Amino acid sequence: MLKLSIAITTYNHEQFISQALDSVYKQKLDFDFEIVIGNDNSTDKTADIIRKFQKQYSNIKHIEYSENVGYVVNFDKTIKACKGEYVAIFDGDDIMLPEKLKQQVDFLDNNPDYVMSTHKARAFDSLTNRTIRFIIPPYKKDYYTIEDLIKYGSIFANSTKVFRKKAFPEEGIDYNIKKIADWYITVLIASKGKIHYIEDNLLDYRVHSNSIMKKIDGNSHFEDVVFILKKFSELFSKKYDYLFNRQFAYAYLIKGIYLIQIKNKKEARKSFVRSIKYCPSYSISAYARLILSFVF
Repeated sequence: MLKLSIAITTYNHEQFISQALDSVYKQKLDFDFEIVIGNDNSTDKTADIIRKFQKQYSNIKHIEYSENVGYVVNFDKTIKACKGEYVAIFDGDDIMLPEKLKQQVDFLDNNPDYVMSTHKARAFDSLTNRTIRFIIPPYKKDYYTIEDLIKYGSIFANSTKVFRKKAFPEEGIDYNIKKIADWYITVLIASKGKIHYIEDNLLDYRVHSNSIMKKIDGNSHFEDVVFILKKFSELFSKKYDYLFNRQFAYAYLIKGIYLIQIKNKKEARKSFVRSIKYCPSYSISAYARLILSFVF
């Protein structure tokens, strides 16, 4: 069986895809792997660059669409097309550091009770290469579980994740989700076992004006969170409902900020109040936003 599939999602990444693919081929691997690229009908030269790499390397599968299907559908179909025992998620604008995949695959090979391996990531400004922050979990543990993910959300950068393909649910990602499919699917995978975390930085996460996360507004985020939490409640027979408050608080906070941005102060205040009610200890920043909404 093929050891590893690298699932790359890309859209209009002509400035970045070459560097992303080069970083994959610089990995120090002693096993066979494939690269599966889901190209969401890019309108720039991304497809041409991928085809050039295909002429040089025989292990690239290029999925193209006749129309733009959106991130969630592309993400789902790309993972489903992977044939490896393990799947490494990788966004087409990020950069792997050379030791990344070997460390993660070796760990999973030797620890069958773990379903995923992740690690620290450096978020950097694409124009200046300035380090913005390091993406790390909010607290240290020997391993992370589904409870951590439900309570705290997406605590790992998407491109840091390597997981067992058999842990990916057969039905895949629910297409009712608009943007935050990475959190949804990571929770479902984590329901099958533990998550390993490497404290070394093994990835550079690129921040630029067209980043997916830059395009998520507070309202669409709120709708996704509400839908996903309802879905989790059904899937897990309300087992984890006691952990939902923090996510609801965050969703209402982000929605409130969005409502301020579109100058709907009245609804913003209501959203902040709901945030505080769900999780007062978490929503200190919501109080500040609430006060500002009355002042300005």
